[in-house]
Amino acid sequence: MLMQAEAEGIKLFYAKAKLWAVLGFVLMLLWFVSSGTMYFMVAGDLLEPLASIGFFKDVPMASGQSGLQLVRSSQSMTVFSWLIPLNLCVAQFAEERRARTDELLVSHGGRLVALYRTKFWMVCSVSLLLQLAFYGICFVITAIQMGMAPAPGSILLFCMVSMANLLVLGAFLALAAAVTLWLKNHAAAVLATSILPLAGVLLYQVNYEEFAEQPLVMQLAAKAMPTYYWSRLCALNITPQFCGEMVVWMIPTLAVGAGLGWSALHRPETEKRHRTGKAHRILWKMERSAVRKKTHRASSFSSSLYALCCTRLPGFLALFGALCIAFALEVKDSQIVDITWVDGRRVGIFPGGSLPAGDVADTALGTVLSVGILIWIAVILVAVTAFRQRKTAGAARLGVAHGVGLVRHTVGSFAADTVLLQGWYAMLYVLLGVITGAISQPVRMASFWMQSAWILQASYAMIWMICQLCRSELAGATFCFVVTLAGVIVSVSAPDPAAVSFLSALVFYATPMPYWLALGGGHSILCQAVGYGVGVTALCLAATLTVAAARDVE
Repeated sequence: MLMQAEAEGIKLFYAKAKLWAVLGFVLMLLWFVSSGTMYFMVAGDLLEPLASIGFFKDVPMASGQSGLQLVRSSQSMTVFSWLIPLNLCVAQFAEERRARTDELLVSHGGRLVALYRTKFWMVCSVSLLLQLAFYGICFVITAIQMGMAPAPGSILLFCMVSMANLLVLGAFLALAAAVTLWLKNHAAAVLATSILPLAGVLLYQVNYEEFAEQPLVMQLAAKAMPTYYWSRLCALNITPQFCGEMVVWMIPTLAVGAGLGWSALHRPETEKRHRTGKAHRILWKMERSAVRKKTHRASSFSSSLYALCCTRLPGFLALFGALCIAFALEVKDSQIVDITWVDGRRVGIFPGGSLPAGDVADTALGTVLSVGILIWIAVILVAVTAFRQRKTAGAARLGVAHGVGLVRHTVGSFAADTVLLQGWYAMLYVLLGVITGAISQPVRMASFWMQSAWILQASYAMIWMICQLCRSELAGATFCFVVTLAGVIVSVSAPDPAAVSFLSALVFYATPMPYWLALGGGHSILCQAVGYGVGVTALCLAATLTVAAARDVE
């Protein structure tokens, strides 16, 4: 056991993911030092800890409460910092599977369960220590900026809140590690686990004022997300009932993680051989098709589209489409990210046609457009699956070997991904329109579809560019999630970003979130949506082709 722990420590010490984690925390510290007062996903009474939730930095409070302000500020970046340990943990587990060093251990008489148990404790310990150090430095920086010496009570409160946050993070990392072993895809694991905090934001923060009036199912769903516990701990909204809920949440989370991990490590080898054989058959068919056909401009497009259709991606998209329909139709009387802009327009996501002051036609169209907040998940699914499939099969090398340039292959693969993604969205859009009756106004429905399609295309172009430039699907998935999360946070925290700062306005309007919000509120933004979609797609495609041309020459 000691030798295995030492080996895992050496792996982690020389891992690139550890360097990226340290760099991420350094950048977070620079952001913390240079920023002023910030409210992230805040709801309730700012001055009363037991009546507020969210993440606070330098919240002005009444006299005699500076100790609470100090503790709150030290935890304010939890809304972002959990992404760093999550990526570190998932990357380490995925690297072990990708390099197949676990199979080498088994061939020498080792046990997979012992290997991954030791790996988890090592990675989790390092991640929690980095997070604790980050909290401590933020605590010291805030004390220096406030010009006060922390009282013993404030230090004790800081330690208690930090330990509770780390316990929640540890359980969350256990679940993420198990999902990585089960999916065998670190980008998919990051996506699956990142949805939980974002869903917690939408289910709890947005409905905090009427949370007790929500259906029991929604309350339980919100309490199943780690954001529920982080936002209350960081706001110091801590009660005995909440402490019991946190303990109750951690036990099933660890049990689910242990069950997923055990089943993944004891999966029959026949399934592995079946998947390997299927991958080889797909590659053989692509090679045979490339040999029989003459090299022309459509060869990369057709082979890329065929390869994607041979994966599980169409099935995942069909399942996700069904979930989007259920979300739009079943979630009633709820406004998600509902804000009012300075020009008086009420924008947001209104599932189930819950847009106020609208007729039957507006209600039907609002129901169709309400799935916009979820479409970024489909973008990540297509981008990650397509990139990983081509990377595993060596599609670029195969195309170049048969006379297709790297630039032409890049354009063909991008076109294939676009056709699959936009075709799926068009089918989902029309199906929802038929179910809700929005198809009765075809011109208006077509106009909103075109605007939504361009926003969707811009989102995909960005994540596709990141995957191609970084040669990592994890980088693309993380980028897309951070961009979406930043758009949600800025839109909720500052309905008028331009009034806060130029940086907040730039961040807000560089993300697809303001355009989804406007469309979700039933407002047509044809020029803005088309301009944003065309501009972002052209820039991302040009940047990727420039790099591809340089790599082709090399």
